[in-house]
Amino acid sequence: MVRKEEEHEGEMPLPDEGTIICVVEKILGGDHFVAKCADGMRRMIRIPGRLRRRMWIREGDVVLVAPWEMQADKKGDLVYKYSSSEVRKLAHKNLIPPDLLEGA
Repeated sequence: MVRKEEEHEGEMPLPDEGTIICVVEKILGGDHFVAKCADGMRRMIRIPGRLRRRMWIREGDVVLVAPWEMQADKKGDLVYKYSSSEVRKLAHKNLIPPDLLEGA
């Protein structure tokens, strides 16, 4: 049986202007966690309501985050969680800085 979070329709989203790749460092509870992002910032990330019951996050997971407009350097919303095979593809394309994955 394939886990629901590993079933994907279409292609994985790549980081663009409004998103950034991050690695989860600490779970805070209440669908909030702290993530270290590719730009060197640490942000408090939350899971939006439409994804809460569908997505389970653990420390070390690689996620795609959309920083908030008002507090872009401090907070953001989770957009997508990458599977381990997708993380390997991103690393092969050099979209994830190597130092970001060292702590994961």
